[in-house]
Amino acid sequence: MRIFAATAKAQARPRPNGFTLVELMVVLAIMALAATAVVLTIPGEERTVRSEADRLAARLAAARDVAVIEGRSVTVNFAPSGYGFERRISGAWQPLPGRAFERRNWPGDVHFSAGNGQGAARILFDRVGVSPTPQVIILAGGDAREVVRVSATGEVSRD
Repeated sequence: MRIFAATAKAQARPRPNGFTLVELMVVLAIMALAATAVVLTIPGEERTVRSEADRLAARLAAARDVAVIEGRSVTVNFAPSGYGFERRISGAWQPLPGRAFERRNWPGDVHFSAGNGQGAARILFDRVGVSPTPQVIILAGGDAREVVRVSATGEVSRD
């Protein structure tokens, strides 16, 4: 008889199957916070264009400095796909060594145009850091637009 009484007690208390409403609401709130964090960290077009313009301006200034330090002409060749650095050695243009001067392609959402209206551009820094080929480089993506200027004196600036 005892066996029967123990079995009856176990059957009298059904086990809950599933989650309570409070538990579901807590999980939904956590998922909403995680989704918000992800959306806020995705770079927008404006940040991409701005960071690419900053990177370009820094690399142009470094190329000018290399021209002065080495006493050799350095050129930056721009194309719709990207840009690269070269220096003149023994009458020939050779890629500028170093990781900082590797050829860089424009990110997919950044478009390039030169102030001269041509599809390609070239900036030359001579051995004293002067640029006989001043240039305006315009980077655009979506509604964002950034301008990088190289003056005839070799100064690099961003608008």
